[in-house]
Amino acid sequence: MAAAAALAAMALVIALTPRPAVAKGPWVEVCLAPTVASRVEVDVTVPKKVADTLLRRTASYPGVCALYGQRTRMGDGTIAAFSQSRKGVPHTVGLVMSDSALSGLPRHPPTAGLWCYDVNGDGDTDQHTECTGGYEHPLRLSDQFRARVDTPFQYVLMNWNPAGHLPEHIYDRPHFDVHFYMNSNEERMAIRPGPCGLLVNCEDWEVGRQPLPPQHMPADYSDFGAVEPGMGNHLIDLTGPEMNGQPFTHTFIYGSYGGQLTFYEPMITEEWYREVAAGTKPGGCFPIKQPQAWKTAGWYPTRYCVRHRENRLEIVTTLEGFVRRAAG
Repeated sequence: MAAAAALAAMALVIALTPRPAVAKGPWVEVCLAPTVASRVEVDVTVPKKVADTLLRRTASYPGVCALYGQRTRMGDGTIAAFSQSRKGVPHTVGLVMSDSALSGLPRHPPTAGLWCYDVNGDGDTDQHTECTGGYEHPLRLSDQFRARVDTPFQYVLMNWNPAGHLPEHIYDRPHFDVHFYMNSNEERMAIRPGPCGLLVNCEDWEVGRQPLPPQHMPADYSDFGAVEPGMGNHLIDLTGPEMNGQPFTHTFIYGSYGGQLTFYEPMITEEWYREVAAGTKPGGCFPIKQPQAWKTAGWYPTRYCVRHRENRLEIVTTLEGFVRRAAG
């Protein structure tokens, strides 16, 4: 209660502070929060210098206050789906991860054993050769966001891959797959394991391989038939640094199933997350290559971002720069 009262008093002071006729510097939106665990957060618009002070001295964060969806434990910390929007316009769809979630992660076996198939028929499944998918955490976005904002994203699926995955010498480093799904979790879960492709049911592999209409295929992306159970097909940017001799640190994958795009996926190494959290790498925002047309109208992102919030000891991985698209 004390924190809530202090927050309310601070917000009132800011709200009653008259703005000068000519503001010295820009005014910016901040979500005012006294602590990370605070249940009371307030939207304020303040001069940038004030915002910088709030972001240093309190647990406030940039932009409008977030709506949080599902939350769960990962490692020694927590992860949660969240969104930021105003008047039906999405600003951010993301996943927030406490710094402590990077500690205590499972390393062995390399997967949680959720998506396995006994390929050689010996009555047992080898975790290294007959299982896929790493350790997954599906987190639904808030019901309020999904009801009020016309964007196709429904939930975030965080995958921890302690041994990486194929292709070898590219994505076989410990990393996280942050999937932002546009189809339902039930549809995703119905993609069964089996002996085809990347351990997927052969009928589902055929569905996953159905090509996108040319106008829906993002620029520079190609289909290699990387259909996985519990996920779908993975489309890869052939111009990406890691596909051209550079080490993999972070990249962007599109997902598809049944001839339509089903997820957006920033893929980020454990090492790069740790460097961003430590401040030795800056993080930042990176453009998402776009298709020429979209099957369903709505708000779609144009960049993905990774930032560390030092005042909250957390990392956010987000989709941002939303633009309204017509169906075509």
